[in-house]
Amino acid sequence: MQQWNCHHSMAQPVVCPTQYRCHDQFIPREVPFIHPIVNVNRQNIVEIPRHYYTETTRNVMGETVQARPGYGPQTGGFGPQFGPRGNRRFR
Repeated sequence: MQQWNCHHSMAQPVVCPTQYRCHDQFIPREVPFIHPIVNVNRQNIVEIPRHYYTETTRNVMGETVQARPGYGPQTGGFGPQFGPRGNRRFR
């Protein structure tokens, strides 16, 4: 009670813990990101069929046909398939 007698009108200050106010500033700084790109030119083979035909000729014996009388090279006639001028006549 003696303390009250000396400082009865003055209260003792209470000191609180220090508070910090941060004023953040942001400064941009570039950081390089390297992205390697490889361009690849591919040549793809597409197989397309191309047909080749070989051609041969064979001579084979046919039927033996008997000549009719009055027709043929010995008789002077042209035969039934040709007219008097030697042109082929279609029926």
